[in-house]
Amino acid sequence: MPRTLIKKSPVSEGISRRFFVAIDALVTYKRINSLDAFCTEYRLSSPRYREMRLEYGITPTPGYVSRYKNVELEAIYYLVLNYPLSSDWLLTGRGKMLTAKV
Repeated sequence: MPRTLIKKSPVSEGISRRFFVAIDALVTYKRINSLDAFCTEYRLSSPRYREMRLEYGITPTPGYVSRYKNVELEAIYYLVLNYPLSSDWLLTGRGKMLTAKV
């Protein structure tokens, strides 16, 4: 069976960037302690997201290319389910990031 290659796209790159913007905002508002704490709480791979942050985070490392191409659906699900974050903003970039005052 052929292996499916997952490629980056402008859509997935935008979602990844907004994911890290949201994580940093939640840390600033003291809703979560850190990216690692978020990953631990929802059983996500901390090393994966630390590496992705180097490419997509608020202050990306110039020229760095992560081995990981996309934020996992589970991470998006937990972020939208458990925090006042707009799924529309996270997926499309439209509207406001927060759905409630924090």
